[in-house]
Amino acid sequence: MKRIERDVLGEVEIDDSCYYGVNTARAVDNFRISGLRADADHIISMVTIKEAAAIANWKGGRLSEDRKDAIVKACERIRAGELHDQFVIDVYQAGAGTSFNMNANEVIANLALTIAGRKKGEYEYIHPNDHVNMSQSTNDAFPTMMRITAVKKAHRLRDEVEMLIDSFKKKAQEFKDVVKPGRTHLQDAAPVTLGLEFSAWAYTMEKNMRELDSAIDYLMELNIGGTAVGTGINTSPPNYKHNVVAEISRITGYNFRESDNLPGIMEFMTDFSRLMNAVTNMALDINKISNDIRLLYSGPGAGLHEITIPAVQQGSSIMPGKVNPSIAEAMNMICHSVIGAQQAVNFSVQAGGQLELNVMMPNIDYELSRSLDIMRNGLRMFRTKLIDGIQANREACKEHLSKSFGSAALLNPYLGYDSVAKIVMESLHTGKSIKELALATGKITEKQFDEIMSSGIPK
Repeated sequence: MKRIERDVLGEVEIDDSCYYGVNTARAVDNFRISGLRADADHIISMVTIKEAAAIANWKGGRLSEDRKDAIVKACERIRAGELHDQFVIDVYQAGAGTSFNMNANEVIANLALTIAGRKKGEYEYIHPNDHVNMSQSTNDAFPTMMRITAVKKAHRLRDEVEMLIDSFKKKAQEFKDVVKPGRTHLQDAAPVTLGLEFSAWAYTMEKNMRELDSAIDYLMELNIGGTAVGTGINTSPPNYKHNVVAEISRITGYNFRESDNLPGIMEFMTDFSRLMNAVTNMALDINKISNDIRLLYSGPGAGLHEITIPAVQQGSSIMPGKVNPSIAEAMNMICHSVIGAQQAVNFSVQAGGQLELNVMMPNIDYELSRSLDIMRNGLRMFRTKLIDGIQANREACKEHLSKSFGSAALLNPYLGYDSVAKIVMESLHTGKSIKELALATGKITEKQFDEIMSSGIPK
């Protein structure tokens, strides 16, 4: 069975099983691009805005109670998981997100109509624009949806970061007595412990988490109430902006706040690039940690192999018994993708805005949301399938330390840099030990040498 819907462009025939309407149908036809659609977070965030707006409009006397009740019930059902298959807009769509906003308006309107005992398309009773979209514009609803969604996803990422930090700290404690050569320029350097290396990873992730928290706070300020250009045109209900933000906070459980300057928050998308930058900086650090793990695990016969890692799959189709650092490699690729996404976001943030609006919001939203998701999922994989199972190869660390020239730097205060440099070069060419050559200078005793070496071992 079909129904006919109309807009200013003409008529469109829609299967009556569909809850979306004419605007969505046209957008589906126009934007056959990626096959990627809004995820549940986006759908629930947009529906939350519509539910909050209906309540705020009812409180202000603009929306009748029966219409409000039907819209709220429809929104509650969609938030619970119903009709997500009716949100069919490609992530690459008309500028500013009009297509997705109208998709939501139409699905909510038609579900509300059936709840009210009416037929889909009876828009004279509940209209997608006049009732579901009342006191809103795409220009304030879509970026508000972006903010709510980003905050949700960022908090989930934060939870994973916190657990990863805890895992790093546990390994730092576990390996605090595993002394090994430090390396700079991939050459022998002063000794460290494996525990110190893990503690450095925990420390830098704590800094990343503080940056993430700061970026999240910027997104707690909402656009809603600004409508088309930030002036709030057509938001006539008393206290509408206050009420709609309060309802969004109540439904989501997050303490969102009203914007201090709606035109400013509408024109500029740098709040999103702040979060993207935080995730990218995290990706830069995690990428470095992944590379360090791959180096420390290299071998087993011809590399460092100072750690062992969990075997998660066979590493080769031709070399039996090969175990690759597959999790670290996957994490590398995730980080590379996030770092690339930052450039796409930056382009859309700076080039998508002309005067009162940034029309590239759908791209900013897609790249940021995808980055938050893959980084969160990646860190969970990284922690559970790699970090938690790392073990120290104590024998390799001990053997490498015995061969390392880096510990000679501990003699500098006693023998002088130039003298120690000569000792190192002579040891390298003659095979004599650093200890033998240092004692031959007559400037230190064997007892002093042993004390010096012991004092340089990190505790």
